Amino acid sequence: MAFTPKAPEFLYENYSRNDKEWFRKHKDIYEKEVVLPMREMIEYLSPLMDSIDPMIVCSPRKVSRIYRDVRLIKDGMFFKQSIWFSLMRPKERFDSKPEFFFWINPENFGWGCGYYHIATPVMENIRSLILARDKTAMDAIAAYEAQQTFVLEGEMYKRDRFPEEPENLKNWLNRKNLSVYFQCEDPELFFSDGLKERVRSDFEMIAPVYKLFVRAEDMEAAKNEQG
Repeated sequence: MAFTPKAPEFLYENYSRNDKEWFRKHKDIYEKEVVLPMREMIEYLSPLMDSIDPMIVCSPRKVSRIYRDVRLIKDGMFFKQSIWFSLMRPKERFDSKPEFFFWINPENFGWGCGYYHIATPVMENIRSLILARDKTAMDAIAAYEAQQTFVLEGEMYKRDRFPEEPENLKNWLNRKNLSVYFQCEDPELFFSDGLKERVRSDFEMIAPVYKLFVRAEDMEAAKNEQG
């Protein structure tokens, strides 16, 4: 099922009203126009995710909740504007793991791969792999540089910590966090039947970046097991 204009319209009106009773009365629209297409996309992506990393959990339950965490409600807003899903390996509640993600909100939509907040030791592992010109790292950077869809994101250090390295590698080395993402406002793409295939194709294209992240995660896990 493709998204329809009712999806962003509902998210906008629900957030603007911020009324639990209104949401309850219109929940069927939310389930049909927002949740169902998100779940169908997860199901569509499941075979690809399994081929990239069999440990990735693809479940309809990965669609985010529309209610905000009550502990974060300081401005009186009970609802979120954005709905998303994150496909990743199992993790503890407050861990951050590399993930494939997709989001929608009333203004735009998009998808990508990376971290919400990368652990410092894992980031150091990524740097060490890049500096060693490890094949996994070089494949990831080559995959990123060969495409024009995704943008590399992550706060940069104010001072260049690797002045002797090539500029394309410093673009990764000097970041505190890492993710690649694509953001779009094109309604023709959003409402098309081809959206799921576009997301699947882009995830497959950028899979080497995910594999670099997982390699760094596995390195850290091995260190912890050794003591």
